[in-house]
Amino acid sequence: MITTTVYNSEKGLFSISGDTLTKWDYENQDIVWTDIHDVTSEETSRLLKDTFQFHPLAIEDSYKYIRDHAVHHPKIDDFEKYLFIVFNGIQADESGKKYSIFSLSCFLGKNFLVTIHNEKGENTISKNIKNYISESAFKKGPDFILNLILDEIVDRYYPVLDHIEAEIDTVESRIFKEMPSNRNLLSILNLKKELIKLRRISSYQKEILYKLSRRETDLISLEESVYYRNVYDHLVRVADTAESYRDYVSGILDSYLSVVNNKMNEVMKFLTIIATIMLPLTLITGIFGMNFHTIPFLQSEFGFYISIILMIIVATVMLGWFRYKKWL
Repeated sequence: MITTTVYNSEKGLFSISGDTLTKWDYENQDIVWTDIHDVTSEETSRLLKDTFQFHPLAIEDSYKYIRDHAVHHPKIDDFEKYLFIVFNGIQADESGKKYSIFSLSCFLGKNFLVTIHNEKGENTISKNIKNYISESAFKKGPDFILNLILDEIVDRYYPVLDHIEAEIDTVESRIFKEMPSNRNLLSILNLKKELIKLRRISSYQKEILYKLSRRETDLISLEESVYYRNVYDHLVRVADTAESYRDYVSGILDSYLSVVNNKMNEVMKFLTIIATIMLPLTLITGIFGMNFHTIPFLQSEFGFYISIILMIIVATVMLGWFRYKKWL
């Protein structure tokens, strides 16, 4: 689906179809935002190649990852008349339990913004910022529209982090209350894996927002650089939170392994005591089981009971000794 919104100082804010856009004039006074959601049609190709005349390498990058539903390494390229930005967003449910990463490619010019993204299902970007899209927003320029989009994307990280925090608390309490199990270990490893992924994505994208907030290009106005700095601060907080959670989960993993080792040591201790007690009992039964004619009590009717009593006495003495030495 392709949506094009135009702001004209005389006509105001209105939508047009992509077919009505011809070769783009970079000095045009109108402000245009073209949003392309999961589309690889001829119309998309015409808009990118013929209408806006973007660089083939930038088009290839944006197209490849949209088509394959893949996550692109975040990047920002300056083509003088426009910026090409690749950002990764999160598409999550309200609880933050289930989420997926999608790729957002942006072409930002003086008077236009083209966004291409590949969320599965609905167009979450248009849905989440539609309340902010107004004439006043377009008057501030396409850099302000892009700021709204990036701010909304970064804010979507927080529900996921909140859910992960709740999962960490649950797993932490569970490993000390339950017997060690593969379920607990898998939960810890999955949490660590998710946090590493979030940390990696957010860390890579900090550089992009840092450059935008520092106005390393004239396409970002001085007024809007403040807003980009705010989004940058949010992303730094996301990255730092993911990093601290990852360290915490690593500590939980160490605690879990310590619990497992303690349980194993207790089992080995118990088995060692049993084996130690059985050793003299085995010796006694071995002696009485030797094939000689002059073994004491061999012909006695109480021989069996005497051997049993002897073994009980030996086992009792050994248990008493273990308790005295506080090995039990």
